[in-house]
Amino acid sequence: MSEVSEVNKPQTKPAQPNEAGDLSDEIAKAVEKRPEDRVTCRRIWGNSYRCNWWTAANSAKYDNPGMSGNLVTTHTIRKSRFLNVTRGATGLVITEPNVSVSN
Repeated sequence: MSEVSEVNKPQTKPAQPNEAGDLSDEIAKAVEKRPEDRVTCRRIWGNSYRCNWWTAANSAKYDNPGMSGNLVTTHTIRKSRFLNVTRGATGLVITEPNVSVSN
C-alpha cells in the first residue's frame, strides 16, 4: 500500500541553483549605461532577464519641427540584451548567454 501512496504523491519541481526572487530593479541599476539612457529589465524565467536601453529619439526628421512635448514615440531602444543573473557573495553576477541568431 505504501507503494501506491508514493506513486500518487505530487512531484515537486527542484529549485534552480542560486535562483533568487525577481532581480529586475537591481539589474537595471547595476548595468552599464549612458547618462541619457533609461534601462528597463524584465524577468523572463528563472535567472533569465531581458534588458532594454532606451534613449531619446532623434527629432531632426520630424515632419513638423514645431511639434514638441510628449509624442507617442519619444524614445527608442538603443540596445537590447538577454542576461543570466544570480546573486553572488559580492553582489549580482551578470553574464550574457552565447546566443546565435540566424538571418
